[in-house]
Amino acid sequence: MRNLFAREPAAEAGTPTRRLRRRLFTSVAFLTVLVLVIVWLLSRCSPEPDTVRVVAVGDMACDPDDPEFATGANDHCKHKEVSDLAVGLNPAVFLGLGDYQYELPAAEAFRTVYGPTFGRLLDRTVPVIGNQEYKVQDANTFTAYFGDRFVDEKGYWSQDIGRWHLVVLNSNCSAVAGGCGKGSPQESWLAADLAANDRKCVLAAWHHPRWSTGIAGPDPRTNELFKTLYHYKVELVLSGHEADYERFAPMNPDGKPDPLGVRQFVVGTGGQAHYRPATADGATDEAGVPKVRAGIPASEFVDYDHHGVLDLELKPDSWTWAFHRVGAEVTDRGEAACR
Repeated sequence: MRNLFAREPAAEAGTPTRRLRRRLFTSVAFLTVLVLVIVWLLSRCSPEPDTVRVVAVGDMACDPDDPEFATGANDHCKHKEVSDLAVGLNPAVFLGLGDYQYELPAAEAFRTVYGPTFGRLLDRTVPVIGNQEYKVQDANTFTAYFGDRFVDEKGYWSQDIGRWHLVVLNSNCSAVAGGCGKGSPQESWLAADLAANDRKCVLAAWHHPRWSTGIAGPDPRTNELFKTLYHYKVELVLSGHEADYERFAPMNPDGKPDPLGVRQFVVGTGGQAHYRPATADGATDEAGVPKVRAGIPASEFVDYDHHGVLDLELKPDSWTWAFHRVGAEVTDRGEAACR
């Protein structure tokens, strides 16, 4: 009689069915790993874009307590209109040139004023630090808002944008450790970074312009940084701080025209205000630095009367620029080759 409680003999481990299942599982696992490796290699080896659009501007959102904040009277507090220009250009990179939120950059103001305007480009922003940011201890509302977009707490670092190399610098020379002079940690880092760079085209950005015909005038504190850019044949440097738009011809560190020099743009037209310089502006800037106006190089183009943004197209060995103005046509545009 058959034992009803006896177990059926287990299937042989090596039966054709089990061998087929193991082979199938191994094949699927292998193919999955292979696909993941190929995707990773493609992401590492994918070609960089030939042209990258960068929009740059500084001196942006008005203080919510400003009497003209709601009305925009006297052509003031135009951060919404300027940000609309920037968003409409759909840049791959938004390069903020400092002074993002006036007058005190409180966290609430970043959230309610800067956020709904230029903050629409937050995930594409490279944030240069300005002097307004330091009105809060350790610029902590600025660093909290931008998070890891602000790559280094010292305020200077480098990164590649398409085929270009970008160096972000901190022109708040009394705030950055060691200042901005020759041999300072920042200047030494800059020289080493540029010496190691293998990109043909290089862009630099800091807040206080070395040269300016605006209210503050030229800022000699950044002279050694400018010299280092010149030595390594950097194409251009962008700044904000002044409430105007200004473009200079390529210059050497003495401010003399030089076809192998550095071209400087000042783009402090982000919405806060714009001003024409006047003789009553005083002998020093807000940092107490004397305005040495003798010998200021003449700019090639200046606009004291409009808000707007600088639109750059960075190509593998050249670049174009255009100043897009609020309520007006583009009046300054051009192109240049990298060296």
